[in-house]
Amino acid sequence: MKKIVFVLAAFLGLSACEKDFLELAPESQPNVNDFYKNAGDILNGVNAAYASLQTGSLYGGRDFQDLTEYRADNVFDNDPSANSGLRYNVDRFLAGSENTIFESVWRRLYLTVYRCNIVLDRIDGVEMDAALRNRYKGELQFIRALAYFHLVQLWGPVPLVLKDQTTEASRSNVRNTVAEVYAALESDLKAAATNLPKSYAAADLGRVTSGAAKGLLGKVYLTQKKYPDAVTTLREVVTSGDFTLMATPALVFDPKNEYNKEILFAVRFSLANASESHGLYYSSQIGDFVEPSLRNLYGATDQRKALLDLRKPTGTQNQTAVKFFEEPTNNVVGTDFPVLRYADVLLMYAEALNEVGYQATGDALTNLNAVRTRAGAPAYASAELPNQAAFRDAVLLERRLELPLELHRWYDLVRTGRAKDALKAIGLTIQDFQLLFPIPNSQVQIYNNPTGFPQNQGY
Repeated sequence: MKKIVFVLAAFLGLSACEKDFLELAPESQPNVNDFYKNAGDILNGVNAAYASLQTGSLYGGRDFQDLTEYRADNVFDNDPSANSGLRYNVDRFLAGSENTIFESVWRRLYLTVYRCNIVLDRIDGVEMDAALRNRYKGELQFIRALAYFHLVQLWGPVPLVLKDQTTEASRSNVRNTVAEVYAALESDLKAAATNLPKSYAAADLGRVTSGAAKGLLGKVYLTQKKYPDAVTTLREVVTSGDFTLMATPALVFDPKNEYNKEILFAVRFSLANASESHGLYYSSQIGDFVEPSLRNLYGATDQRKALLDLRKPTGTQNQTAVKFFEEPTNNVVGTDFPVLRYADVLLMYAEALNEVGYQATGDALTNLNAVRTRAGAPAYASAELPNQAAFRDAVLLERRLELPLELHRWYDLVRTGRAKDALKAIGLTIQDFQLLFPIPNSQVQIYNNPTGFPQNQGY
C-alpha cells in the first residue's frame, strides 16, 4: 500500500463537501454522478476513502489524539498558550461546542462516510468482476464502520447516513439512536468479513482484510457488552493463524518493519508522496507530555516503558515518544498508524471470556499472559487473579500498558465505567455528561432542530 496513492479526493471534487449538513452533499454532485464508469474509477473512489483517514483531523495529526489520548489519563497538553488554548481546553474538559477541534474531527469522519457512500451507491451500476466488486464493497463498508465507530463513541446518538444525499435531503437528518448506529456497524462489518480476502499481494499491502473486519466487529461487540458475540468473533481471529505477536514490542513499531504480522489494520503513510506524509505524532517542544502515573505502572523488566521515552530528531527541538519515532525528511515522516493489532485482539478476547464466565485458568489467562510475557513482564499466576473483578482490573491495566498513544484509552475508560475515577486520580473532576463531547455548534445551528438534532446534555 505504500505504493498506492490515495490523494484522489481533490480530483474527484470531494473536498467541496466540507460545508453544511454533515458535509454530505458536494457542490460537485453532477461530476461525481458522471465519474464512475468502470472498475478503475471505482478503485479511485475506494482509494479516496482510505485517503480520508490519513488527514490531520484523523490518523495523520493531532486532532484525533486530543479526543482520545489527551482527553484520557495517558498524556496531557503541556502548552495552554498554544492555539488560544483550544487543545488544552479539550484536555482539561473546559471546551465547549464552539471548539474547532471537535468540529474538525466531526467533519472529517462524516466526509469519510460520504466518500464511502458515493461509491457504494454506484458500484452495482458499473460493469466489473463480481469478486472484485464485493471486495471493494467490503473495503468501503469497513472504513464507513470505522468512522461511525468513532462517531458513536465520541458523540453518542448521531445521524446515520448510509446513502449519498443531496443538500436538500440532508436537511431532514436527525440523530439516530446509539443502538441503530451499532446495528449498522455490525451489518457493514459482517458483510466486509465475508467479502474481503485474508491477505493481499505486496503492492496492495494495507488494504482491509477479513481479519481486520472481524477484529473491529469484535471490538464493536465488546463495546456494547455483547460478550458471547465478542468471544465468537475474536476467537476466529485468534485461531486463524493469520496474525501473531512480534518478538518484542519495539519490533511492532520499527519504521523498517511496518505492516508486520501483528497489524490487522493500519492507516498507511509514505514519504514518497508529500500528501501521504505527516509530522511527528505527539510532537512537543516544551517538555514531557506523558502522565507520570502511566510510567510508574511499568515493572522493571517491562520493555514497553522505554517506548514512552522521548526522543528529539536531529537538529530540532521537537520530540516525540520512541514508540512513533522516525527521523524526519524535510520535517515530515511516513510512519503508519496502527488502528488494530493482534495484542489488542488478545486482550479484548481475554476481557470478553472473563465477562462470559470467570475461570482461574484457560484461554483468558493464557492470552493476557501472552501479551505480558512478550513485553518482558512476569506472567500472572491464577492465584493473583482470584475472581472476575480482579481479572477485569488486570485486563484494563494491561491495555493501558500495552496500547498507550494508540487512541484506545478514552474508549476503554468509558466502556468499563472507569473514566471519572481515572481522571480524578490525575486531578480532574468531571461530570457524567462529559463522557460525551459536544456536537459542534455549527451543526446544531444549521439543523436548528432541538427535537431531532439536539445538543448533547450539559453543553
